Amino acid sequence: MVGTVYNAIAVGIGASLGLVLGNRIPSGFRDAAFVALGLFTLGIGILMCGDMAQPFAVFLALVLGALLGHAAKLDRRMQSWTDSLGKGTGAALTQSVLLFCAGAMTLIGCMADGLEGDPTILFVKGTMDFVSSAFLAAALGRGVLLAAPVVFIIQGSLTGFFKGIGTELSLGLIQDFTGLGGILLLALGLDLLKIRSFKLLNLIPAFVLLPLFRPFALWVQETLPSLIF
Repeated sequence: MVGTVYNAIAVGIGASLGLVLGNRIPSGFRDAAFVALGLFTLGIGILMCGDMAQPFAVFLALVLGALLGHAAKLDRRMQSWTDSLGKGTGAALTQSVLLFCAGAMTLIGCMADGLEGDPTILFVKGTMDFVSSAFLAAALGRGVLLAAPVVFIIQGSLTGFFKGIGTELSLGLIQDFTGLGGILLLALGLDLLKIRSFKLLNLIPAFVLLPLFRPFALWVQETLPSLIF
């Protein structure tokens, strides 16, 4: 839970600074911070990708998950909903919560914290949200500050959920979830560095599909070669 606590506090402090300083925050600070965060996110993603137990299962889940996400237009629907919101306090609150909690990094961070007790990703996300909340609050007002307790509730619930089911998951499945999360972090890092933008929400179905593909991947790896040769 320490990662979630840090994230919520970071949003609260960032939004408070944004309300106090207004538009006086230099945009160069934001750009410099996100370059550093993008590079670090790439590094974390590379480390996580090395933990995969069944890479073939992760590959199948990622490909089919991307196709399903694209067919369902998950990223476009979320973007359209966000764009339709106004700039009032309630709309600012909703828009901020979506920004801070609806991304792939929230799921990956809460999963790592809950399953492995590793809050590193949430620390990175919290620092990103600190920067984002300051600029959002300067533009949208106090609704962004109200997002801090909501972030705590949502991420705390997700972390608690993953911690609760952790004992029911095999080590291999946890490693594959971690590897899949690492791939999405690599995509996020490239996005933060403005190298390539990805529709990350379209990839979320891969997490649901991954447990279904692991038995097939194991069969391909262990049984199929004996049948062929």
